[in-house]
Order: sequence, then C-alpha cells, then structure tokens
Amino acid sequence: MLKQHFCSTPAKALQSREDVLAVMPLINQCEPFGNGLIATGLEEAGSDTVSEVWTVKGKVTRGQTGRCYWSETDDVICVAHWLTKDECCDIEQHTQTAYGAILGVLDEKGFAHPFRFWNYLPAINAGDGDHEVYKKFCTGRLKAFEEAGISPQAFPAASALGHHNDGAVFYVFASRVKPRHYNNHHQVNAYEYPRQYGISSPSFARATALTLNDSHFLFISGTASITGHQTLGEGDIEKQLTVTMGNISHLLDTANPEQCPLSAFKVYVRHEKDVAFIRDWLSRHYPDVDAVYTLADICRKDLLVEIECFCA
Repeated sequence: MLKQHFCSTPAKALQSREDVLAVMPLINQCEPFGNGLIATGLEEAGSDTVSEVWTVKGKVTRGQTGRCYWSETDDVICVAHWLTKDECCDIEQHTQTAYGAILGVLDEKGFAHPFRFWNYLPAINAGDGDHEVYKKFCTGRLKAFEEAGISPQAFPAASALGHHNDGAVFYVFASRVKPRHYNNHHQVNAYEYPRQYGISSPSFARATALTLNDSHFLFISGTASITGHQTLGEGDIEKQLTVTMGNISHLLDTANPEQCPLSAFKVYVRHEKDVAFIRDWLSRHYPDVDAVYTLADICRKDLLVEIECFCA
C-alpha cells in the first residue's frame, strides 16, 4: 500500500492525484510549494526532469499546521518543515525547533511512530570541527528527540544530505503502529560514534521495518562506505560502491524480518564526473532495481556516494 517510484510526469499533476502521499521534484529549489509537494534542493544528476513519488492505497488528506505541511491517510502521514536561508545560519537551534514542530504534529494527529526521516541542508560540509553544519544539525536533532522522549532504540531510519541551494527541509513518514529499528553489525551504531565525529552522534537507525495492513516494508537509511566508524576507499569510487553495497546486503540479510526484496535506490553522488560510472555499476549489479541519481554533498567530506533503499 506504500510505493516509491520515479517518473517524468509534471509534479503538479502528480500532486493532484488522490493516491499520492508526497512528490519530491528534483529541482534546484528548497522551499514549500504546497501540501504534498516537497522541493528539497536536490537536482537529478542528468538532464531529465524527474520526481520521486510515494503513492498509497486510499485517499490522501492534506493540510497545514503552523509551518508544517502534512499529507495523511488512515495509516501513514508525511510531515514537512522548511527553514529559510537566514534560519540556516543557526542550523542547530532551528533544526531543534523544526523537529519539535514536526513531532508535535505527529503527536497531535495520532501518528506516534516516525519510521523514516529525510534531511536536506545547504552546505552540509561547511565549517571546521564542531562548527560543521552537519554536526550542528546532529546536535539540534538529538535535542529535539530527547525533548520528545525518543530514545536511541526508537530512532528511525534517516538520510541527511547537502544541496547547493538556500534553505533546508526536514520531512518524515510516521505510522500509528510500532516499527522495528535495526543496526548494522559491521558498523558502530550511528548514535554511538566516538567524539571525533561531533559533540552529538547522528540520531538514526541503519534500517527500519514496518508492517501496514499485512504489507511489509523495509527502509534502509542513507548508507555509505563505512566499516566500524571509519571511511573506506577514500578517493576510490568503485571501492566505496563495493563497501556501501556490502553494508546494504548485510542489512537485507540481518535487518529484514519479512525478507522484503529491493525495490528502489535513491543514489546521492558528490561529483558529477562519477555519475556515469555509478549508474553503470549499479545497473549491472542490480538490473531490476528502480533508481534515481542525484547530486548531493554527503555528511563526510571523504565520502563520494551514499545510497538509500526502499524494499517492498
């Protein structure tokens, strides 16, 4: 009942369909355009006009609460909140505020269980040491989770990437039923990273499994070439792809209770020159998996590619 696909149909036309939960047009704008239309600032890594589309079974209702835009069915809700360019200058505080607002909407509308977050920030690698944008974002997110009483064991799957435009957006999928969160035995839990990665460790699970009305889903977080807590294959795109897909394969084997098959990849590529190689490599190794390729900065400067997965 929850499906992800990528298509060239105009975003506004997709938004008007009753079964569309959310549309993410891959365009160079990060600002609200209306309920159910989530512009993230990420661009498709080619010349195509592509949107990411999430459809559901049943009719979608849309609305706005404060600065949160939401779309819901009886079983699932999507809530999005944008930050302005000026607010991004204090990303820690405004991340905390935005997350608090999002979690407040989930509580108000009775969707107690966030199961998948996406976070798109400007200049994610800007700043040195603890002043890096990503690290300050992590502190703001953690503070909001702590305020809401969300423990590390309940952190959902997530992705956090950088775009090349102004503003930021955070959006979440949440349910009324409790999901199951998993970590990768080949990696240190993200929320237990050592101090060198910032004051606050990243607050997410490596994968989240969910069952809705007898339909089973697995959401694999943005995954990269990390073993333990260290980056592998610095400067070597094929090595990074191999390690990344090894991590994903391990999650498919160990964090996939209903054995959901791979359905879609969302691929984040740091350098445009690597897109063709990555596209060819994944197409050869996973010819039956739908994929979209975007240009994005990744949370560590030495990471060249990150891949998230939807399995259903």
